[in-house]
Amino acid sequence: MIKRLLPMFLCVLLGAWLSPALAKGKLEGPIRISSKVLGYDLQYWIYIPRKARKPIPELYVTDGQVYLGSGNMRDVLDEEIDNGRIAPIAAIFVDSRDPDYPDESRRNKEFMCKADYAKFYLTELMPEISKRWTGGDPSTHRGIMGVSFGGINAACFGMLMPGAFQVLIMQSPASDKHLDVINDIYMEREKNPSAIFLSHGGPQDNEAAARRFVATLKEKEYPVRHISTDGGHDWDNWRPLLDDSLRAFAGLRAKDEIK
Repeated sequence: MIKRLLPMFLCVLLGAWLSPALAKGKLEGPIRISSKVLGYDLQYWIYIPRKARKPIPELYVTDGQVYLGSGNMRDVLDEEIDNGRIAPIAAIFVDSRDPDYPDESRRNKEFMCKADYAKFYLTELMPEISKRWTGGDPSTHRGIMGVSFGGINAACFGMLMPGAFQVLIMQSPASDKHLDVINDIYMEREKNPSAIFLSHGGPQDNEAAARRFVATLKEKEYPVRHISTDGGHDWDNWRPLLDDSLRAFAGLRAKDEIK
């Protein structure tokens, strides 16, 4: 009996040795930060990849608590980095809720091109991340990412802080009325030095407004990576595109040709 089971045991042991688990990065947080600019506390989580050499590229993610929960983005980062599809990056998941009252969202007073919220990033959050975690400097590759109203925020940051983020990632930016306002801003103002990744679904996901905005970006000669699906305004559409978003951040540069 033992002789018959021994080969099977060895095969299982060999298979485990040949198929190691993903090398998981470390997720720290929630970490509270007190903002003098905004006059209140916020919190964030930060994903640090294993064995990353400083300076580490920085991807800032609005509605970070949702990307970690519904988006399961930590696992996507582990898989993309461990399989060599992207170079190691740090992801900063910024909570859009009041840390003391998590049922209270601050999205409406922060996301629609609010100058103080942008100033908080530029003068408080980003310096803390670079000093404490990533070893970043002015030349560090940085991006801002958001879904729905957070996608609008990413577009706003491109104009409010030109040059601060090399890549703007917008997943289903919404609503259509907000996106039309953003479209007019980008049409009227001087081009900012960012590359843009934009994805959206079908008619139930502001498709018409998104396509108008993409047309404006191309007319203004922004480097654009555009993905359209038949999906809706939900995580069934957004989650499968997280790997595309990460690869765009890792590989899309402002000097790239329009794609």
